[in-house]
Amino acid sequence: MRDCRPDLELARRAAGGDEPSWREIFERTGSRLFAFLCYQIGNREEALDLVQETYLVAFRRLGDYRGDAPLEAWLRVIALRKAIDWKRTILRRWKRMRSLDESTVSIDPPEANVHFDSERQALTRALAQLSAFQRAVILLREWEGWSFRDIGRALRCKESTARVHHTRARRRMRKLLRESHVAFRATDLEGQQV
Repeated sequence: MRDCRPDLELARRAAGGDEPSWREIFERTGSRLFAFLCYQIGNREEALDLVQETYLVAFRRLGDYRGDAPLEAWLRVIALRKAIDWKRTILRRWKRMRSLDESTVSIDPPEANVHFDSERQALTRALAQLSAFQRAVILLREWEGWSFRDIGRALRCKESTARVHHTRARRRMRKLLRESHVAFRATDLEGQQV
């Protein structure tokens, strides 16, 4: 496991008001944290806001960082919780809007009618169709390479629960990506004469 003492020392300096240390933390983690949040919520503008909120929370709680894991992992846990809270808020708003007048207003869930024309967009769409918990598990495991133990700690669940969600998320991703590929091929062939 990586030696986290340098991260702990950097965090202590930043918590003590050392601006260059705080800038170093931001420069080392900012772009990956932003990319992580973009994949989590599927919206770049909202991801920018959540990055800001993550760093505000981190700045206030930097003294709580104990150096048990890399500083970037600690920040990702904060970001993940911010993303989950954001999604809950969006879902509540969407349900409220739908319940206002379901008979006269047709409101689809965010991004329900968006057509994707590239593999990256198909992947993003498939990720968006997973539950927030499954998306977090699969991104932390596949993209970040975290252990199931660390994922369980970050998401406040058992390691075995993280494994089950990972297996289900992979199965669902395979199905969704296979379906999007078939749909893409069928659309390509519609305009051709046989």
